[in-house]
Amino acid sequence: MQMEKAERLYQKYFAAVYSVCFLYMKNQADACDMVQETFLRLLQGDFNYENEEKAKAWLIVTASNCCKSQLRRCWRKKQVAFDAVVHDKGTEQTDNLLLRMVEELEEKYRLPVYLYYFEGYRSVEIAGMLRVNASTVRSRLAKARKILRLQLEAEEAAEEELGERRGNAQTNIRKAW
Repeated sequence: MQMEKAERLYQKYFAAVYSVCFLYMKNQADACDMVQETFLRLLQGDFNYENEEKAKAWLIVTASNCCKSQLRRCWRKKQVAFDAVVHDKGTEQTDNLLLRMVEELEEKYRLPVYLYYFEGYRSVEIAGMLRVNASTVRSRLAKARKILRLQLEAEEAAEEELGERRGNAQTNIRKAW
């Protein structure tokens, strides 16, 4: 593969590949290793996609496969993750509650949700990447939305309860003075 084309693809799709890897690996160091493995496969392979969207899809599928292979290794299962870094897309930390909830979804829901909502792929395209039926992707998206909706409602209820407690505590303190 031409080095210039590989560099261009790296610069253009690093963030997307990193995000997919982070969804699987759940820590920055392992995600970076898998990004490196993905682009190494790009350089070593017989990669000939002229269409940018096909190149992006190939990179995402390859990143996903690299991560799955790494997670299947027996030594990896015994390893304890000490790095609890919040996903930062490689530059700055984010406290985006929804993104953290997506990262905590089961694997079969996590990647379709990420590809659909964060990368803008259609369910048919995701089905091709994941080698499942488009209806399966749509049902997984619906189930993931339901799970996320319930988690968000629980989070909002917890925040409201905490706010009421704080308000009551402040009122009680004022009365005491």
